[in-house]
Amino acid sequence: MKTKLLGAFGLLFPLLLTAANIQRITPVTSDKSVKIEVALSAEAGERLLFDATIVGSQNKEKLCSFSKEYLFTHKTDTTVVLETGQLTPKLWSPVSPVLYDLTLKAGEQTFQKKIGFRKFEMHNGIFYLNDNPIYLRGNAINPPERGIPEQLEQSKEFARDYVRYMKSLHINIIRIPDNQNWMDVCDEEGMMIFAGRYGRPKHATQTAPPKDFELSLKTYKEIDLGPFASHPSVVIYILSNEMPYEGKAGDLYRDFLTRMYQELKKWDNTRLYICNAGYGLGKSADIYDVHRYWGWYYNSFLTYLNMRDKDMWQNPGKVQPITFTECVGNYTGIDGRFNLCSRTKQPGSQKCWTGHLPDTEQAEAAMAYQAFVLKNATELFRRLRSQNDCLAGTMPFTIVFHNWDGVKSFAEMKPKPVAGQYQLSYQPILLSWENWQSQIYAGNKLSVVAHVVNDDDYCNALSDVRLHWWIEQEGRKVISGENEFPFVPYYGTGKLPLTINIPPNLLTGDYLLKGEIYSKGKKVSYNESELFIAGKDWNSAVDATATISVYDTTPEQQTLNCLKRNGYSVKPVRSITELTQNSTLVIGKNSWNDNLDRQTGELKAYINKGGRIICLEQDKTDFNQSWSPIKIEFLQHSNNDPVYLSPSLAYKDGMNINLERPYHPIFKGLNPRMFRLWSDYTSYDESKNGFPAIYPVKAGYDLQSPSMKDVAVLANYSRALAATALSEIFIGKGSILLSGFDLIDHCGTDPVADKLLSNMIQYMAVDKKHERYVAVNDSIIWGDYASERGIVNAPCNGLMVNTVPIIPKGQEELPKYKVQIDEYGYQYAGSYGGWNSKPGVQYVPYGRRPMAPFKFSRGGSPIIDKSSTIGEGYFYLALPRKAKTMITVLENPVEEPLNISLSVAEGEWKEYVIQPKQQLVIRTNISHLKDSMKVMLKGDRRTILLKTIISKSKS
Repeated sequence: MKTKLLGAFGLLFPLLLTAANIQRITPVTSDKSVKIEVALSAEAGERLLFDATIVGSQNKEKLCSFSKEYLFTHKTDTTVVLETGQLTPKLWSPVSPVLYDLTLKAGEQTFQKKIGFRKFEMHNGIFYLNDNPIYLRGNAINPPERGIPEQLEQSKEFARDYVRYMKSLHINIIRIPDNQNWMDVCDEEGMMIFAGRYGRPKHATQTAPPKDFELSLKTYKEIDLGPFASHPSVVIYILSNEMPYEGKAGDLYRDFLTRMYQELKKWDNTRLYICNAGYGLGKSADIYDVHRYWGWYYNSFLTYLNMRDKDMWQNPGKVQPITFTECVGNYTGIDGRFNLCSRTKQPGSQKCWTGHLPDTEQAEAAMAYQAFVLKNATELFRRLRSQNDCLAGTMPFTIVFHNWDGVKSFAEMKPKPVAGQYQLSYQPILLSWENWQSQIYAGNKLSVVAHVVNDDDYCNALSDVRLHWWIEQEGRKVISGENEFPFVPYYGTGKLPLTINIPPNLLTGDYLLKGEIYSKGKKVSYNESELFIAGKDWNSAVDATATISVYDTTPEQQTLNCLKRNGYSVKPVRSITELTQNSTLVIGKNSWNDNLDRQTGELKAYINKGGRIICLEQDKTDFNQSWSPIKIEFLQHSNNDPVYLSPSLAYKDGMNINLERPYHPIFKGLNPRMFRLWSDYTSYDESKNGFPAIYPVKAGYDLQSPSMKDVAVLANYSRALAATALSEIFIGKGSILLSGFDLIDHCGTDPVADKLLSNMIQYMAVDKKHERYVAVNDSIIWGDYASERGIVNAPCNGLMVNTVPIIPKGQEELPKYKVQIDEYGYQYAGSYGGWNSKPGVQYVPYGRRPMAPFKFSRGGSPIIDKSSTIGEGYFYLALPRKAKTMITVLENPVEEPLNISLSVAEGEWKEYVIQPKQQLVIRTNISHLKDSMKVMLKGDRRTILLKTIISKSKS
């Protein structure tokens, strides 16, 4: 085909072949047209002939050729547009990345570009590629500009290895910066791209967009988006990232971005636009895009169930695709542990998910949790399409590889377990288990739903479908079955509820529920779900001969009946005076009432004389805490509430409960993994309103007291471990065990809940001294949680974990990695943050620092009182017999002397000076102290507490 396109003056003058002066060409293609913008400099000739040819990159067959004459009479930089349509090319797609070679000749200049033809659009909230619906299975953190050596980032071979690996994980879209090599590879390999400008528009401020709109438009066309325009792999343009969205600044940015979108759409309407990634919520452009890190630094994975509510995630009068171009988070470092970047939300969020596990277990737990959140974020988003068909794409923003800086090849990057989770959860045809009963008794019925999501890369329907399922332990099947599965059209979803009778003779242990989907006899998907099954001997510690006094005022007598079912002999009581000395009372769930209110004096006296009380979860409006020596505040907000940002640091409900004293008798036979989630007792499935009852804690609380003298925190959770699940509060010779665990409703459903309740009863019924403080007869290495043994367990202790960056070998002297220490003692490499931009730098615990007073931002970052550089902190210890000396090791990391004071008895302080870049060893006589002591530090916040050693020798 030969098309002659004439410029405005092309017919008036004879053609003169003068030398062109072209700055750049920008081809923009659809499925059947091409538009070529040619930017001319002021020095270009007066009359120009543009001659374009397009041939197939592989077969070299000519698609078309066309030309245009142009008379250049105004000597200024300008742009000429050549275009032609009604083409019939082979279309580019991830499974068929067909490319063409465009050659443009102008005078003596020749330009060549690889292009591709495709159509990407949206209809009724669904993305379409070449007229077929498509779900975007993305990954947001990729090289370049993440620390990979520059020469490697510029290597097309490295980019190809990386992109091919991403495709092997079933990822079909990634986010990358402006790098032509990487874009070329994505074109060639069939990897879609979402990209553009991240951060503020150029020339903008934090409170206002750019003033010169035309300059900004030119910047987007030539710098921010222009380099992407010729690449068929680029399907979404980003104009800015997380800009203000509220108040005056929000209005200004929204107006600016709306106008910019309207102008850019005229320039390139072959892509879809996100104007304000994460925060704009589709008000200015095509896509309702959201950044939510549910399950990282706020909320939990269950918050994703709010995505069922289509109206919650749409703008009035619009139906838009919904994407999460950032989610998951949970940034793990080189060795797999959470990356504890100082002065950020990272350390507090780490506590929420891996708590005070020993250092030897932190990496495995962190990477497993990272994969767990990715699994639920991606699979829930996909299978909830049956209820909200606008759910169109997820792009987790998390660290998929161990190694970045200094690698010599892609093979050295070393994927984390989260990569394997991508491969499962992003299967084009996805089998996904909806299982809200992760812990179950042998002999009980397991109710699950098998979901199938059909996003087949070749757009085929699923027919003649069968589900093979089985439960296995260590490769041995214990039960299996096969079921027919409904027909699932392309881009459709299907589900099959199953009830599985768990064999009654199974031994206690970890199992896997596995399944495979077959279509026309061919396996097309596989997935699994973890199970803990408790055998007959699980709760053998119940003492059926002991009679338990129970105060239960609920109409259903729920607590009484639960204890009876668990084998206890129970005695209902209504008056504290009925109790015998040294007995145990269980205050039933939600049973605190006016009658008990009138007996708080008797209750306190009963405990003071040696009585023991187990107080199960209570309604915060009814509970009377006047008997307590510490202030208790019951938490109000739920993890399930999607409000952004989180209104509080801690939630009333929670998962991944941290066992502060895992060796404690209350946790006998249990381990931290069993406190991640409990089994639902409401017969829930996600087609119903609400949420499953799977949080182990339902009524958590905050200990508000400035001193932890009379309390032992046994289990806590949430950010910075600010919420308490279980504590023992001491009054005189007795104590009260205050529980926020959802025990009674889980009775008979979750074996861990039942065993915990039995352990609590047994512990409180035993007539022996209870451990108020952690006993230490050797040393504490601060920042090593196993060594600390739960001595510091809440923000009120004031001793904050100090973290230090580990700089990649050979790069310690680079300015971007130079270690600095601010006035509050935070150490950082080059700049604050960097958990995602510098994944090769890992921050690890190294001691603790006296930091109180401080509070937390809504995002979970610590906020320090800037009026002083002086901080405080304390801890309590139980002392061994004949303890003589406490050895304290402190460190000064800066180039000036630091002042610090130490006390082991209220009011008796000793002052010390730590010399620059030195450690100070203090020996304190403690032989005059009896059973316990309170150690207090007060001084410069840069001081690092490294060790505390208790010795039976004199100093």
